[in-house]
Amino acid sequence: MTTQLTVHSHSHSYPVVIGAGLRRNAGGWLRDLGVSKDAVVMVVTDTTVVSNGYLEPVLASCRAEGFAVHAHSIFPGDASKSLQTTEELYNVLLDAGLRRNGIIIALGGGVVGDLTGFVASTFLRGIPFVQMPTTLLAHDSSIGGKVGVNLERGKNLVGAFYPPLAVLYDTETLQTLPEAQWRAGMAEVIKHGIIGDPSLFERLEALPYASIPSASEVESLLSSAINVKRAVIEQDEQEKNLRMVLNIGHTVGHAIEQYSNYGLTHGEAVSIGLTIESRIAVNRGMLSTENFTRIRQTLMNHGLAVQAPNYPFDALAAILNFDKKHSSSGSWTFVLPEDIGKVTIVQDVAYGEVERSYMEMLKQEASE
Repeated sequence: MTTQLTVHSHSHSYPVVIGAGLRRNAGGWLRDLGVSKDAVVMVVTDTTVVSNGYLEPVLASCRAEGFAVHAHSIFPGDASKSLQTTEELYNVLLDAGLRRNGIIIALGGGVVGDLTGFVASTFLRGIPFVQMPTTLLAHDSSIGGKVGVNLERGKNLVGAFYPPLAVLYDTETLQTLPEAQWRAGMAEVIKHGIIGDPSLFERLEALPYASIPSASEVESLLSSAINVKRAVIEQDEQEKNLRMVLNIGHTVGHAIEQYSNYGLTHGEAVSIGLTIESRIAVNRGMLSTENFTRIRQTLMNHGLAVQAPNYPFDALAAILNFDKKHSSSGSWTFVLPEDIGKVTIVQDVAYGEVERSYMEMLKQEASE
């Protein structure tokens, strides 16, 4: 079974294809997408994807279609999402002879996709790239064209909006995900249910504790989650306003992730962020206690953390002050839930509100 969606961006429309075994026809997809036969193809991946055996079928398929294809692997993890790795990739592309008609395939998780997309957006003033996610978490980052790298002072501070030529999501690659990575990806799926799909949230809420859905269920859940994001980005691709709703859980989550020196996975940090930001909404009278409990319990049922380590709040606040959503008046812009399937952008969240919710989280966990 294969599911195909279409995302309409400012520059072009692109397919999002979800199904088993897509990596074995990567070359055929490039052909169908109109990539020139004399184009040089570069597959950027990481060492984990290589060791799992997912790279070779992509290369073989491209060769079978007559493409000159090369591969380069990076170390997995957020440390590779840097300007240093970006420059290394520029040189790899030059050495391989890529020109304006060349194409890059990002075969990996969110780090590979974000980094490769940023390189594609800037190399020779922009060449096309294809996203081939291999993690559950990357169902979010591979859609919508946000690409970028981190600086020492924060995540995603250098980047662009640069939509891919296509997204090919081979669900077979999810079979080798470590349990922790599976849980991390579920945080983003749950997030999409909170943003705009109550039925998706209810399906996730009903799944048995820490269960891994069947292949057909995974495809259906991914399709529903991606549809939520598609509906948002087609209205506001470049995050002028509405697209900010996709950041729910990420404002606090990014600060916690960075303070942990990326010892927490992105999904764990987002789960904690969703919990704290939902608590802010409760304290503002926006979200019912019942729905807060549903959100928190669903995250826990999928094996996700809902409590940060006891980090000093002032250190987290210092990181938040470098967030793109920090205003000159000293307050922060947050996306807060009003209901399951409905969120709103709030532009005046004060330091004390965030601190209160953070401390309440620590207190609740200590009492359980």
